[in-house]
Amino acid sequence: MQFVFGQRAARDPTNLVLSEIEPNVFLRPFLEVIRSEDTTGPITGLALTSVNKFLSYALIDPSHEGTAEGMENMADAVTHARFVGTDHASDEVVLMKILQVLRTLLLTPVGAHLTNESVCEIMQSCFRICFEMRLSELLRKSAEHTLVDMVQLLFTRLPQFKEEPKSYMGTNMKKLKMRAGGMSESSKWKKQKRSPRPPRHVTKVSPGPEQPAASASNTTGNGVTFIDAPSPSSSGSSENVSSAVSPATDSGLELSSQTTSKEDLTDLDQVASLGLNAGIPSCENESLKEGKIQSASVESIPEVLEECTSVAEHSDSASVHDMDYVNPRGVRFTQSSQKEGAALVPYGLPCIRELFRFLISLTNPHDRHNSEVMIHMGLQLLTVALESAPIANCQPLLGLVKEELCRHLFQLLSVERLNLYATSLRVCFLLFESMREHLKFQLEMYVKKLMEIITVENPKMPYEMKEMALEAIVQLWRIPSFVTELYINYDCDYYCANLFEELTKLLSKNAFPVSGQLYTVHLLSLEALLTVIDSTEAHCQAKVLSNIHQQEKEVVKSSPETMSSTKETSNSKTPFFDFFYIKLTEKSIPRKPTRFSCILPSPQELMQIKKKKKLLITGTEQFNQKPKKGIQFLQEKNLLATPIDNNEVARWLRENPRLDKKMIGEFVSDRKNIDLLESFVGTFSFQGLRLDEALRLYLEAFRLPGEAPVIQRLLEAFTEHWRKSNGSPFANSDACFALAYAVIMLNTDQHNHNVRKQNVPMTLEEFRKNLKGVNGGKDFEQDILEDMYHAIKNDEIVMPEEQTGLVKENYIWNVLLHRGATDEGIFLHVPPGSYDHDLFTMTWGPTIAALSYVFDKSLEETIIQKAISGFRKCAMISAHYGLSDVFDNLIISLCKFTALSSESIENLPTVFGSNPKAHIAAKTVFHLAHRHGDILREGWKNIMEAMLQLFRAELLPKAMVEVEDFVDPNGKIYLQREETPSNRGESTVLSFVSWLTLSGTEQSGMRGPSTETQEAKRTALECIKQCDPEKLITESKFLQLESLQELMKALISVTPDEETYDEEDAAFCLEMLLRIVLENRDRVTCVWQTVRDHLYHLCVHAVEFCFLVERAVVGLLRLAIRLLRREEISAQVLLSLRILLMMKPNVLSRVSHEVAYGLHELLKTNAANIHSGDDWYTLFTLLECIGSGVKPPAALQVTARADNDTGAQSDSEVSSSYHPSDMSLDRGYTSDSEVYADHGKPGKMHRSVTDVDVMNSGWLVVSSQWASAPRSRSLTSPIQWDGGGNRGKKVKLLG
Repeated sequence: MQFVFGQRAARDPTNLVLSEIEPNVFLRPFLEVIRSEDTTGPITGLALTSVNKFLSYALIDPSHEGTAEGMENMADAVTHARFVGTDHASDEVVLMKILQVLRTLLLTPVGAHLTNESVCEIMQSCFRICFEMRLSELLRKSAEHTLVDMVQLLFTRLPQFKEEPKSYMGTNMKKLKMRAGGMSESSKWKKQKRSPRPPRHVTKVSPGPEQPAASASNTTGNGVTFIDAPSPSSSGSSENVSSAVSPATDSGLELSSQTTSKEDLTDLDQVASLGLNAGIPSCENESLKEGKIQSASVESIPEVLEECTSVAEHSDSASVHDMDYVNPRGVRFTQSSQKEGAALVPYGLPCIRELFRFLISLTNPHDRHNSEVMIHMGLQLLTVALESAPIANCQPLLGLVKEELCRHLFQLLSVERLNLYATSLRVCFLLFESMREHLKFQLEMYVKKLMEIITVENPKMPYEMKEMALEAIVQLWRIPSFVTELYINYDCDYYCANLFEELTKLLSKNAFPVSGQLYTVHLLSLEALLTVIDSTEAHCQAKVLSNIHQQEKEVVKSSPETMSSTKETSNSKTPFFDFFYIKLTEKSIPRKPTRFSCILPSPQELMQIKKKKKLLITGTEQFNQKPKKGIQFLQEKNLLATPIDNNEVARWLRENPRLDKKMIGEFVSDRKNIDLLESFVGTFSFQGLRLDEALRLYLEAFRLPGEAPVIQRLLEAFTEHWRKSNGSPFANSDACFALAYAVIMLNTDQHNHNVRKQNVPMTLEEFRKNLKGVNGGKDFEQDILEDMYHAIKNDEIVMPEEQTGLVKENYIWNVLLHRGATDEGIFLHVPPGSYDHDLFTMTWGPTIAALSYVFDKSLEETIIQKAISGFRKCAMISAHYGLSDVFDNLIISLCKFTALSSESIENLPTVFGSNPKAHIAAKTVFHLAHRHGDILREGWKNIMEAMLQLFRAELLPKAMVEVEDFVDPNGKIYLQREETPSNRGESTVLSFVSWLTLSGTEQSGMRGPSTETQEAKRTALECIKQCDPEKLITESKFLQLESLQELMKALISVTPDEETYDEEDAAFCLEMLLRIVLENRDRVTCVWQTVRDHLYHLCVHAVEFCFLVERAVVGLLRLAIRLLRREEISAQVLLSLRILLMMKPNVLSRVSHEVAYGLHELLKTNAANIHSGDDWYTLFTLLECIGSGVKPPAALQVTARADNDTGAQSDSEVSSSYHPSDMSLDRGYTSDSEVYADHGKPGKMHRSVTDVDVMNSGWLVVSSQWASAPRSRSLTSPIQWDGGGNRGKKVKLLG
């Protein structure tokens, strides 16, 4: 009736106001059904369903005073449920409902009333089902998902719990102690023999075939798992030996065919640990016969607390548990589990710590009881825990992470099971993502292990492991500031590995496939390199946007984004770092590493530290070969004081982990270094340590030499320091020395294989006997000797050089933990964006090389686009920091992929048009030049080479190859002429014949072009149109002056020669140069010198007429027409027109039409801007020369005879001959008035030019053979400077 009433109440809560009733009242009937072992599975299942409804329908008032006790009773009943099994499927349905109730109980608000003990019991029950392999996979997976939800809830609540006092934590940890890992069968049997009892909690049996006892599992085929109800132990018991079979497994699950006493998994003060039994259907009646019952138990391998167990407690006498009342049916009464009047404390940090410790213990690969399923489950739940809570803020949990969890995870990285390996990597990522500031040396070991996995050449290692290791590195590198922290905490630490530098080299090397084929590992390596670029580029973009925002607002704001974005990382203390300091004051200010002068050192300081680190490594290497040589080297580099400071050297020997322990031992034990030995021993803190413990610490710092006198010196110094540190506990120094020596001898006797072969190891009594009367005629305390004996026997003092295997791993791990506890373990967090400049300068080279390789080899569109994206980001960063060398290198690399420089002109349109990669590369080159042209320097040459190739292949837009002309009726001419005469003085007939011949040849070669060829050329033209090369000219006015000058130099460098460039190439570059000058007319004064010199070179040095000379003359006149209106440059422009008068008469006459038309246009548009009579005289002289054939004034001619020392004279020198007294030394130009004031005066002799004059006036001496040598082309070859004194032609670069 109670059951039916409860069901009705659950369905219709309006029938009764349950909140006014104590929960125990209406829950008791259902809980009794659940506890009763006489009920069948379906009945128990109905009761469980009802209880679940009470919870899920929120019918229990969380604020009721009896709720806590009710929840305890519910947890106790459900975790100790018992029922009569029917069939396997039905029984598993009941177990599924148990899981459902436990999950609902913990996850609903009333679950907050549960105690620490109850939460542990609930978790253990779920683990029990999860690890029972004989249960169906569906049930085990359900238990797994239930555990995930529970762990997530518990760790999500972690920040709400306060850390308990240490005394409270100590007592409660004993109650909640669970051991991961079971006992062997033999050890379990021994414990059963110590406390034999007949089984009292056995399963009800039902008719069915008798099943043999299972030996490897905890249920049989038809078995059903029951939840047992153990009785409570008394509050004073330190051990609970329960006959109940615990359902909460720690790690090992074994089956027992006996239901004799089993030690509980936990030692609970009030509530014993729960047990889950599996009953076996048999032919027996309801009455049970002890001797014939066969029950399989879903059990853990329970173990009591060793530290709380005595021999007496393991005696055959009845345990505390035996005094619990159990009725004839086997039901244990547990109502007394809550003491009357005792307040139930809700669960908190103790159960979470115990759960965390248990999960960590499940991941121990060296525990033979931990199966692969258990390890994987432990890792999965640890992943949930780490994802749910900031464990770093909880000191008890952090200690477990530092020591046990990291150790187990690193060991799991060596397993071959990929699922365990992958899950371990995930947990490692979560650890170092949130807790790396506490795990400095653990992180170093982890990264080294990943690097080892990536580089090892082991054919047995699966390829997937390398892939996952690289993925782990990529994940780590994506953590904001992680790469920067690697650099500052390891590369800039004297005694840590250069993790960032080594990883960069490894990734760069790994991005280049040996076979030439790209695999995932190569792309992952590139991905890791690009991670640094991505984050740096994002920081740069943020700074740019923030600067724009600041300019708009004209207010400097103190927000983090603004403050951080206004800081260039190359500076030290600025608003960017000021904000970081402000943020630090809100929390506790972190400790500063001793090597730094402040929390965030300047880049200059870091460079000094890295330099010192290199010297220390060199000195260490020399020390490991010959100690004195290493010390001397460090003294020479001022890293150690001169004369030697023993204390300083001793500290260096202790803190430098790279030193050879054997060499340290030899050096400090040298009789010449007695003072150093005392200083070395003084660096140890022996206070409070037993002699053997201090000796163990001492001998781990160096390799003990084998000579007796040397050992004596080392031990004498040790014992003297130990006695002082501990208040001289023994009679005298000799007694202390003898005991220390005896400990070393005992260590050799117990663990040296050679000694053990010849003699039986020393016993405790023999050890005591050997030391009889040594302590000043008296004996040492026997307890101390016994402790020392067992410590040495169980844990060998292993010299650093002798360690191998697990012993060596333990030693390395202990050293790591010890270093982490000192100031060496300080790990600095840095704000995002700091030191980006330093990191980029270290990574850009390998990154661009890897990008180039991947771009070249890959055929996948996504990978190609990723490479291009990387190029663009590198370009943006280099532009942001003004790294011209990086940007030039990038442009040069990209230009190689455009195919513009490697293909012949005939094939270029086809090859380029049919190469999608070349299109992408070309578009990227021009895009970067348009966007970041400010920092282009050497790269302009490569871009101009590409432009020339496009010009030759006739792929440039029409506007770029059409130029202004004075003579042509259309006002424009086409730079790419169909005829290519060496000069335009050829007869019309010859020109026509030449044109006819060339035209015929070209047409024969191009007759009937294929559709593919036409399509390729069309595609090429479209691509170049999208590149918009003309923008380089039109946007040049926005270039920084230095970049503009480099662009002009690149254009000027294109002069006709025998191999590379022809006349049309030079003419094309000249026209581009002239257009750029006109685009930059607002700052033409900055570039006029360069242009005028180039035009002077082309016009004055030409010995015969050619197309290039024509374009130079037209260009000069076009500049004059456009620039005369600008007063700041008009005088220099008019002065430069005298270049035409300096041309050779025969050449000038050939360009008379162009000059005439040009002067006409100039006078028509700019006559009002010509104010000086000298300037008018220049123009009229030009008109006279070209109109009537008058030769230019001799004073302006540079055509000197080869034997004339004076050579030709420039305008400035001519003017100085007229007005030597008026010559201003400060001016960079000569006015026309100075040239022409005395023009026409007969008999004026020009002075001779001396070397001093040449130096002062800016003349350059050119070989005299230049003018007389025969010319095969229309223009001269590049000038060869003659350093042979005063003779030769003088060419004035106007200025």
